Order: sequence, then C-alpha cells, then structure tokens
Amino acid sequence: MAGVVDDTLSELLQYAAKVGVELTGIAPRRLPGRGYGIVAMRDIEEGETVLVVPTRALRTLATVPKALSRRLDGEVSVHGILAAHLALDDRTAGGEFAAWDAVLPTAADLDASMPLLWPAELQAMLPSAARDALSKQRAKLSRDWEGVARAKLEEMMTDDSPQLDQAKVDTPQPNRPKLDRTAYVHAWLLVNSRTFYYATPRTTSTRPQRDDHMAMQPVADLFNHTADGGCRVAFGPAGFTFVADRRYDAGVEVPISYGAHADDALLVEYGFVLAPAAANRWDEVCVDDAVLPRLAVSAAGSASLRDDLAAAGFWGRYMVDADTPAGCYRTQVALRRILCGTAWRAAWLRFVDGGGEDVEASDGARKNSPLAQSRVDDLMATCLEDLAVQARSTLAQIDELARTAIGSDSQRALLACRWRQIEAVVDQAAAQLAGTE
Repeated sequence: MAGVVDDTLSELLQYAAKVGVELTGIAPRRLPGRGYGIVAMRDIEEGETVLVVPTRALRTLATVPKALSRRLDGEVSVHGILAAHLALDDRTAGGEFAAWDAVLPTAADLDASMPLLWPAELQAMLPSAARDALSKQRAKLSRDWEGVARAKLEEMMTDDSPQLDQAKVDTPQPNRPKLDRTAYVHAWLLVNSRTFYYATPRTTSTRPQRDDHMAMQPVADLFNHTADGGCRVAFGPAGFTFVADRRYDAGVEVPISYGAHADDALLVEYGFVLAPAAANRWDEVCVDDAVLPRLAVSAAGSASLRDDLAAAGFWGRYMVDADTPAGCYRTQVALRRILCGTAWRAAWLRFVDGGGEDVEASDGARKNSPLAQSRVDDLMATCLEDLAVQARSTLAQIDELARTAIGSDSQRALLACRWRQIEAVVDQAAAQLAGTE
C-alpha cells in the first residue's frame, strides 16, 4: 500500500515544511479508490513521534481575521466561523492556504459521501440513528448559516479577491463575489469532518462549550480512521504530536482514531462507514423502528407506556451490538415494559429500581413472569426479525432507485453498505439469541 505521490501532495509538503510541520517516517499518499491517507515510509516502532504540527500551523478561532470573528461572535459557533473563513479564503495559486486547500475534498466528493447533501428520498431511507444525527447536524448548520447570512460578509471583501480586507470592513464596494449557501455548506462540512479537538486556557474561558474547541491542521487531516488503536494524539501549548501506538511496517497505512463512533455517526459526520461491520467494534444498531411500534399497540396504552419509560429516563435510543444480542439495558427495560402491561406494572417499577426480574415472586412464578429473561429474549428475537425484514426491504428499494436515477451511484452504494452492515449485525444477534452461533 505504498500509494501514489502527485504534484498536489508535493506542494502540500512544501507548505507544511514552511510552517514547521515535521514528518518522521511517514508521508501522505493517494490510496487507490480511497482518497488520501498517511503511509509508513519505513518501519516505524511503537512510541515513535511520527508527526509534529506546531501551533503556528493551526487554523483556529485565533487565526480568523478579527474583522470576521468580531462580526460573527455571539451569532455563530466556532465551527461556523471557521467555515466562513474557509469559504472566503483565497484559493488561487497565491493564496496563503492554497496548497493545503488543494487536498481538501471537493464539492463533488462531499456530494457523493455526505448524507446532508443527498436527495430527500435517500435521506428518508437512512437508518433511524443516522436520521436523528442528520436532523441535529442540519439544525446546527441552519443556526450558523442564519448568523452568517445576517452578517453580510461580502461587504468585507475586496473588489478583486475573495480574501478578507481588514481595512475595508465597513466600506461598501460593488461587484464583490457573494458567500452563497452552497459554498458555505461545503466549507461547513469540511470543518465538521476535518477538525481536531483543541483547547487553550483562553478558549476554555471564553467558549466553554466543548463543541467550540477545535482546530484544523495540515497533513494531520489526511489520517484515516480506525476503530482499533491508531496513533496517539496529544496537544499542548507547542502544538500537536502524533505517536505510533504500535509497530508499522514500511508501506502500510498509519491511521488514527476519530473516536468511539458507530457507523451511523461516521456516515453522517464524516461520510464513510467501516466495512465489513466487524471492522468497527463500536458499531451498534438502533432497534427503535421495531420496539416503538410495539409500545404504541400494547394493551396498556401507548401514553401510559411512554409516560412510564420517559419518567424513568428510558424512552428511545434502544440499541443492539455484537456484545449485547439481547439489546442494551435501555432496550431490556423497554421490552419488559411491553411484556408487563398493566397487571405487572408494579413489578416493572421494582425492576427499574434495581429489584431484578421480580424479587418478590417465587421461583415458579418468576419463570412465568413477563420480567423473565427468556420472555424478553423471545420478544427481542421478534424485533430482530422485523429489523432484518426492514433491512432487506430497504436494500431492494435502493436497487429500485437506481432505475429511477434518484441519487448517484456512490450515494446509493454507501447507503446500501450501511444497511448491509445492519442486516449482518441483526442476523448475528438473532443467531446468538437462538444459540446457533
């Protein structure tokens, strides 16, 4: 996996050297069919520092021109301010960040991979956890864009360049390029998917929200994600360091971890999934689509069940993964509420309070109790079958969309990949419950 060097990467490395970035034993490469990545140029030993990015090389709130940050401060998140700066950046050959910007994903790249930009028909077919994540992402973007649009940032640009001109902040000038929503969304998604957590005493005091602590950094943003290990990342007053977590042989890819993310989160926030499903030990599948309808039709009445679960803090977000085929604890609580109905509600409340399956029942009665694990497992198996049917049905619908030309091939392929992952997780969980695996 040596990868390919092109002129774009050569220019990036020249830029990185000028701003003090130090690479040791690694280099960015174009990986066939995968975009860019970081590859070991020689054998690397565990504990070696492979990359140093000094503070002066970072793009943070502190590097945004004051004319811009002051106009947006209080209206827009740090994420949104960085996106505005990126969107207004001079990307011509002489631009300050031109060599860095040249390796960022293009608008076409983002359109292919980011669900935010997909047709509504494909967005509606996302798994429930991905739909929820997309809804939250869309709300964050809308708040930032509304603040940027009100600021009329085109008034801060010179006649002949989209670069910010501090001296002309309040001087209206005709024929300037405008920052439209399409360009801003592109920049916002780049910031969303390519920043690192970064905080200083000043930002921590002035911007206490964790989401506002971020920085972009050259070369480091080309590391790909792994769910297991990856280089250890640390930052301090001097900047960022990346240290090998294990030995890497020459020619292999050197990754980092973006965090303990399920594939629905990776899809919405970063535009990819880890395939096959077993590659992501953090992956999980939301079973709300199978559990919530059963709460609605339960004999106890939907309002009663929802009120009980909400009051106990257990409404929604029911998950299953490779280690919990019977569902997470939230799922176990919800399934028992369905089984208990009205007659066993008091026993369910004792269970929620930590009383086990039914501490007051005899051994014989406990076996027949709706709180019994065997009863819960049977109901979970039925829910898993419903999800398997949903996955297969959705995959068939995605194939049908190809004949109607809705979405691009890459968009549909990525969506289908996620549903195949879900199908695999659900089938594996069902087999474990049945004792066939």
